[in-house]
Amino acid sequence: MAVEQRLISYGFPASADLSASQFCAVTINSSGNIALAAAGKNMDGILQDKPNALGQGGEVAMFGVSKALAGGTGFSAGDLLEVTTGGAFQTLAGTTAVAKAVTAAAAGAIGSVIILRTNAVYA
Repeated sequence: MAVEQRLISYGFPASADLSASQFCAVTINSSGNIALAAAGKNMDGILQDKPNALGQGGEVAMFGVSKALAGGTGFSAGDLLEVTTGGAFQTLAGTTAVAKAVTAAAAGAIGSVIILRTNAVYA
C-alpha cells in the first residue's frame, strides 16, 4: 500500500494540463511553472494533485515520503529510482537517482518513495 509522510510541498502554476500526471516527477521551468521532468534527468519534486490548465496551481512535494507513479520496469522496495517517460519512476538504470523506493510497484501502479535531493542536470 502506498503512503505519504512528512511532505514539504509548495504551490506553483502549471505549464500545461497535468491532470494525468499526479504522482509524477516534475521540474520548475524558467517561467516558474510546473513541467514534467525529462527521462533520466533531475526533478524538483513530485506532483501531488491534478492541475488541468496552464496557470492552474499545483502542489509539488519536494521533501519527504511521497506516492509515486511507477513506469517502465516498475520498482522494488529499496531500489534507487530514476525518472522515465512521462515523469514516472523506474529502477535506476542510468546515473541520476532522484528517489528511493519504500514499497514495490509494477509499471502503472502507485508506490511510495523517499525524495532524494541531487545536483544532477535537469535537461
